[in-house]
Amino acid sequence: MLATSGLSAELGRMIKASLNADNPTGELFRWAHLTSMSCEFLGGDAVSALPGGIGMEFFALAADIFDDIQDKDHDELPWRRIPEANAINLANCLLMLSFEAVATIPDDRIYRKACTALHHMGTMASNGQFLEFLYTDSPEVSLEQYFDMVRQKSGSITACACEMGAILGEAPNPLVGSMAEFGLHFGIMSQIRNDLNDFLDFEKKKDFICNKKTLPYVYLLHTLKDQRAEQFTRLTQYNGQKSQTFGVKEKEQLKRIVAEEGVVQYCTVMFEIYRQKAKKILEGIPVPQRQKEKMIKLVG
Repeated sequence: MLATSGLSAELGRMIKASLNADNPTGELFRWAHLTSMSCEFLGGDAVSALPGGIGMEFFALAADIFDDIQDKDHDELPWRRIPEANAINLANCLLMLSFEAVATIPDDRIYRKACTALHHMGTMASNGQFLEFLYTDSPEVSLEQYFDMVRQKSGSITACACEMGAILGEAPNPLVGSMAEFGLHFGIMSQIRNDLNDFLDFEKKKDFICNKKTLPYVYLLHTLKDQRAEQFTRLTQYNGQKSQTFGVKEKEQLKRIVAEEGVVQYCTVMFEIYRQKAKKILEGIPVPQRQKEKMIKLVG
């Protein structure tokens, strides 16, 4: 696709440098892999899944780039080391390439279903991202609002990858819906894990300092009382305060609050709830057990 797209050599090189760049585990093309796995899970083949897998890979990378630009995160990644205007153009180009990939699906009926899934995912993910920034400036965000935001922002992308694989595997509509629901729960549990891992990672992430309403943050908002609540509120007000620095003392205070208020335990329980929901859907899909093994292993 890149060879025949007519892109400049510089933009083509940047796309190649950006693909897989943010994956610390070394797994290549994980979004294409999830799409392919979902297709094969329902009896399809990897070749049939290729247009959707490529489309998902491009779309998810574009979403990551937009997210990092807005969050001012991951300064070490290729798209954060170029001018912001160029990074925005890079992400826009990837979005267009995702639809070009899906447009290569030869069957018009399957193409329309795949394209509809991609459009719906884009709408939901954009709305979820909008809510995330809306909540950043809000002093009160409920747990219900958090999970609705994550369902749209993160869950919609994994849901689309699994749905896309089912569509390209020509699964019946009920199974397509089941795979989308599985992907939704899988995406939410993955986001919970990321939220917990990133909350105290002050070297790489700015989640807390920027008042990003991650699950640990929202949980503490609704759990802390009296003096501990006042202490947490003071810690959340360091963003933008030129006369104050969120230094070693403040970081230790936050770590102590997290340890003493059961943040890890709560996030672990919520992760397990969504993991079990995802696993239950897989176990209920009527395919041979040997076809389920990879997908079940995926959720642990």
